[in-house]
Amino acid sequence: MNEIAGQARNDGWGIMDKKANSKSGKRVRRPNGILYSVLVILLIPVVKLMFRLKVDRSGYIPPDGPFVVLCNHASFMDFVVAMFAVFPKRLNSVVAQKYFFYRPLNWFLPFMGCIPKTLFAPDPHSVMNIFTVIKRGDGLLLFPEGRASPGGGYMGINKATGKLIKRLGVPVVSCYIEGAYTCMPFWRKGVRWGRQRATLDMLFSSEDITNLTPDEINSRIDSRLSGADLAHTPDAMSVLREKNLLIGLEHLLYLCPKCHAEFAHKTYGNTIECTACGNTAVMDRFAYLRPTEGSICPESVHLWYKEQALYEMAGLCDDGEIFRVEVTVRMDAGAGGGLATCGCGVISLQKSGWNYVGELLGDEVNLFFPIDSVPAVPFDTNDNFQIYSGGTILDFRPVHGAHTCVKYAVIGECAYWKFVPNVQMTPVIDMGLGC
Repeated sequence: MNEIAGQARNDGWGIMDKKANSKSGKRVRRPNGILYSVLVILLIPVVKLMFRLKVDRSGYIPPDGPFVVLCNHASFMDFVVAMFAVFPKRLNSVVAQKYFFYRPLNWFLPFMGCIPKTLFAPDPHSVMNIFTVIKRGDGLLLFPEGRASPGGGYMGINKATGKLIKRLGVPVVSCYIEGAYTCMPFWRKGVRWGRQRATLDMLFSSEDITNLTPDEINSRIDSRLSGADLAHTPDAMSVLREKNLLIGLEHLLYLCPKCHAEFAHKTYGNTIECTACGNTAVMDRFAYLRPTEGSICPESVHLWYKEQALYEMAGLCDDGEIFRVEVTVRMDAGAGGGLATCGCGVISLQKSGWNYVGELLGDEVNLFFPIDSVPAVPFDTNDNFQIYSGGTILDFRPVHGAHTCVKYAVIGECAYWKFVPNVQMTPVIDMGLGC
């Protein structure tokens, strides 16, 4: 461990979790046919009952050989919906590396043919496994946004996606899911009864990929997965008479749209209220936010989250330190033990990048992550925000108030869009930062 920490002291991108990387380097297997089929068959009545799921396959022609499925990502149930939508075809799914750190997922996911991916960072092992799946003639499931959307809106994709699709050169199917965020919102655990719809369509043929440039491929992906080119008019996907729609939302929507007080919200039932000014909104069963008399609010969680980002963007300055916060740090504990605390210190953000100074694995370290190497900051509400480095994850939890992690994640992404000359994300990102 001291060797790892010493390497980290010299190069912020030198932190390497050897166990995680060795797992990433293993050859990906085909999903176990029996387990895969049993799992999907058992889940079909559940998703149909709980989510009234409808799948439109009118534009879908099952490919004979290898193919790629691209799916928007608004909830953690999207994997199940995509698997069901193309069944009996089996899919190797690309999954965030951190889920391989936990039992029983550390053996179940490889058994199901899942490929671990380091988020928002180069990952040659993941790319190698992706090509392995395609070369042997199988199907591949990708969520090109790279994470579940915090606010429920489309988040854009890395520009390298178009290059990858062009190199693969196989048919691409799109799976656009509506209603998933309402049924399984980012800010709370568990699921709630509601309605979902998945639309399968052929996005690219092999000939299309040959004739299109990577930028043209990215543009078409953005249009499809954001719902901009849907053949039908999107309907509001309702939840079914839920009584506590907004519990926990105060850990995601921290900025009052009326008085701009921060972390002053409280939630109860279907209501969110600012304790500083009394601004109040109620969510209806179609997930629209309705202000009470004398109050103001965006009409959806997504638009409110976007408004927070634009507010933070406007407040960023070119000089000095943007923020500094005391944190504890967690890394992969190994052997399926999840993430374990391995140090504490201070992380700060400047125009040039992120800087962590403190203890890590028993040594004092000074880690620097250039701003252009952190295009996105995944986070878990009321818990942590994350930076991926050198093949592993660094999980930072604010010492004084874990609820503040959403603010640091939002500011970090705003800083990327403001201070990086050539951003690597597509400019249609629906937070409004790249438009």
